[in-house]
Parts: sequence; structure tokens; C-alpha cells
Amino acid sequence: MNLPHAATLKADFDRDGFVIIRDYATPEEVREIRSRAEDATRDVVRKGPFSNITKGLERRDGFFGELLHNGAHVPLVEALLGRKPEPSTASLFTKIDNGQEVYPHADAIDGAVIWIALDETDRHNGCLQFLKGSHQRREEFAHLRADRPTDLSDHPDRFEATMSPGDLAIFRSSTVHWSGPNHDGSVRRGFNCFYVGDWRKSWKKDLAAAKNAKRKKLRGR
Repeated sequence: MNLPHAATLKADFDRDGFVIIRDYATPEEVREIRSRAEDATRDVVRKGPFSNITKGLERRDGFFGELLHNGAHVPLVEALLGRKPEPSTASLFTKIDNGQEVYPHADAIDGAVIWIALDETDRHNGCLQFLKGSHQRREEFAHLRADRPTDLSDHPDRFEATMSPGDLAIFRSSTVHWSGPNHDGSVRRGFNCFYVGDWRKSWKKDLAAAKNAKRKKLRGR
């Protein structure tokens, strides 16, 4: 990423609370993330209001731990935040039906989230949506909850993040974001990495957890 591009991204990120980079991941990288995520989540029992979210992929496959800690996006997240982020978790977000809706909210922990689209996503299958500049008006939106319906469809600062496979969204955790229901039933998956403010977290711990999970899986066969 050249410096003028970096400066533009930083300015957009500071103003809006998010940026979208088109064609960030190659088709080969997208296919590998899809394949490994499907393998890692095959035995996951999903239930509850957010059954479409599987966190902790880094504990199931060291590949995701490597992406979380050392992916090519990490220096970019650091440049946008202005500090080295602490890796928290890698996740797969799916949206199979119109019941899997995440309502407008901002996350409690300050940091950043990256989202790599693994499928085409738009308003019809529940794409990400953001409220521009909401990270600078936290008190105004402090009442929002991910499990509590709030209609912001007519808000003048709403941004609909239509994305194609390989597109990357990076947003502040404090930016109001949500995703609507999947109306057309098409496959809509996204790979996420969550980061908080401090980088000092043990990579070895995550790697050991992934190896331990693999050993348990092999013993169970």
C-alpha cells in the first residue's frame, strides 16, 4: 500500500469509522478460508439468538491463528488505529435465513474488526451496514443492543456495505454496525478478526489450543 493510499484510508477511517478495500484477498485465499472454516466448524452445534456466529477459529485451526496474529492486514489495522492491536478472536459469520439478524449496536471493547467477504453480499442477503461517524458520537448511540430491534434504515448516515468475495472491511468496534435478515436465501459468509487495544497476548497459547483441539478430534475418531 503506497503512502497516498494509506493517508486516504486513514482519513476515511478517522472520519467514518470504517473503510472498505476492494479485491483485498485473492480468489485462492478466499477459497482456502472458506474450506478451512467449513472444516473447523463442521461439528459446531449452533443455537441461540446468534447461532450464525462461530468464534474461536484460532483454537480449532492454527491457520486462523496465523491470520489473526500475523495476517497481511495487521499492519494496516495498526496504521488505522494508531497503535498496535491485541488479537482477540477469529470468527466465521454466516447468514442462512431471515431469522439471523444482528441489530444496530457498537461493541463495548474499543478496538477494530476486519471482515473479509467470502460470498457476494448486499441488502437482499443481509450485508454489513454502518452508521458513518457514529464512533465520534458514542453517547448518542449507547442505548443500542445487538439483540434489540432498532430501525436505522432511514438514517442519513447509514452506509450499506455491498461486497464481493475478497473485499475487506475494517471498522472501529465503536462504530455502529449491523446486518439485516437474509431475504433471498443465498449463501452469505464472512471471516472476521477482532482486535482490542494492546498487542501483548500470547500467540503460543492460541497455537497450543489449536493443537490440543486437533489431538482431541483425532482421539475421537
